[in-house]
Amino acid sequence: MTTPTHCAFPVPENGETLGLTKREYFAAVALQGLVATLNRASNPEETSAEAVVFADALIGALNKTQ
Repeated sequence: MTTPTHCAFPVPENGETLGLTKREYFAAVALQGLVATLNRASNPEETSAEAVVFADALIGALNKTQ
């Protein structure tokens, strides 16, 4: 079984690969940074959407360098 490139931390199980996608992992890391720098009045939905934008931008930048 080969390791898929779409998983951040692939876990093989019963012929499938489980785990977070790179997009999910990058978004979680971006969200962590955004939340750490925001005040309590921030909108969680907007902050979460912004984290996904950062994740997509990082994936786009990484794809350009390959």
